[in-house]
Amino acid sequence: MRLTVAFILLFLPQIALAHPHVFIDASAGFRFDDDGRLAKLRIVWLYDAFTTLNLYVQLGLDADGDGKLDADDLEKIARGETDWPPDYPGDTYLFQNEAPVALGRPQHGTARMIGDRVEVSFDLPLVRPLAVDGQRTSLKLYDPEYFYAYTLKTVLAPGSMPRECQTRLIPFTPDAADAATQKLLASLSVEQLPSNPDIGARFADELRLTCD
Repeated sequence: MRLTVAFILLFLPQIALAHPHVFIDASAGFRFDDDGRLAKLRIVWLYDAFTTLNLYVQLGLDADGDGKLDADDLEKIARGETDWPPDYPGDTYLFQNEAPVALGRPQHGTARMIGDRVEVSFDLPLVRPLAVDGQRTSLKLYDPEYFYAYTLKTVLAPGSMPRECQTRLIPFTPDAADAATQKLLASLSVEQLPSNPDIGARFADELRLTCD
């Protein structure tokens, strides 16, 4: 689905310039098992209104033209946005003490409308539950090529988080060099890729979990 959205944008000249092209307000949270290990992530993506319109067109949503999405429409969105190719990490990166942590495939995907914007929610399990005591764990949401821009707005309630743990949201704050790089990226056309294949990591917010 995400490649399909990118394909649509190639043919929309009014937005043919500038990286990023898709804007997402994200929410994220940590989920733990009964042994206090980190077992999965809870992820929510709220798309911008223009990208929502693209989904309407591509998926043939609202066939009856009443301006409302029915259960079948929402199922199409949820399935399309969470049925990832095997090599796609979902723009979701988890680290413990700077080392990457393997994640599984989305589960329990749902979609709904928030005003004129599509919201997609899902669970993302870890391949193996992760002990967090005495460790620093961090989550970042970003598209390496910066086609999608994520802003981590909300930390979701963790539920049964171990008492010794705490979460902290660290927003990305650009310095002069970052601002100059973003201006350069904005000059790229939709067909052009940044020279740095992991440039999106530079602009990522961080959700940090520390357990002392």
